[in-house]
Amino acid sequence: MRKYLTTTFGIFALFIGSLAAQAEQTAVLWWDGSPTYDGATNAQDRAAMANYINQFDGGASYAVTFKHATQRGALAAALAGAPFDIIVLDVTTTSRNFTNADLDALRAHYASGKRALMLDGTLWVRNARPGPKTVFPGPNGASAALLINQIAALADAGGGILIGTDHREFQAGANQLLEAIVPRARFSGRTNPSRDGEFIGGTLLNAAVPVRPLDILQHWEEIPSQAEAPVGQFTDFMGNPVTLHTLVETSDKPGGKAKRPYITASFAPGEGRTAIDSNAEPEPVRDYMPTRKSKVSE
Repeated sequence: MRKYLTTTFGIFALFIGSLAAQAEQTAVLWWDGSPTYDGATNAQDRAAMANYINQFDGGASYAVTFKHATQRGALAAALAGAPFDIIVLDVTTTSRNFTNADLDALRAHYASGKRALMLDGTLWVRNARPGPKTVFPGPNGASAALLINQIAALADAGGGILIGTDHREFQAGANQLLEAIVPRARFSGRTNPSRDGEFIGGTLLNAAVPVRPLDILQHWEEIPSQAEAPVGQFTDFMGNPVTLHTLVETSDKPGGKAKRPYITASFAPGEGRTAIDSNAEPEPVRDYMPTRKSKVSE
């Protein structure tokens, strides 16, 4: 009897420990809403980035669900399943193909308190195949480090939404999603990064792992046609003020012109500025110790 009770208690303790471990993970939905672009990037390329987040830190930090769909209404169906802390909307399309149900589901996530926003005009090139420096994880792992820093910053801010896209011809879907949350906020334009720019604060450079600015810049220079992300004062759909801060900005080539924001966020980036072509690696701010693995779900 005592042996039975001991065994039962041990199983129960393992079950409770498993639940606690899952509760510590940040739940992420990576929504790939883009069609396949032959010779450039496809759903497998996007899934590779989601899987990297899922396996980061031995799987201890994030539980990632990857979904690829371009059908109207599919996003609403995905969000009706389980709650997520962070939604990555990886959407590079020429049309506004989301339904009112999709937009309402996204608003519900935001209204639940997951209100940190990050807007990324460079996400599409994060794993693309036109050149070796655009293939994930990027030069010296810079593209992967940048991605983890973005996710970690959103998690630290209490959860939210990352919307990523590409240059002007392909911003329709991303802007439809963004405007559902923050009316009048829009991605725009086509940038051509010069070395006349700066990272503002440390969010993108070492929120989780250190990354050299020059490595990120060389990745962007391989496909010099990113979107400009919105900055400034806005009001969200609930009537709350939203300030979008630039996290990195640079002038178009050859430099010396107005600096254009590449990635912006609804939280302050912190103090300090770092040249966009700096080859110095920032000091790490966390000590990650791999503890366990988990598989990305689809």
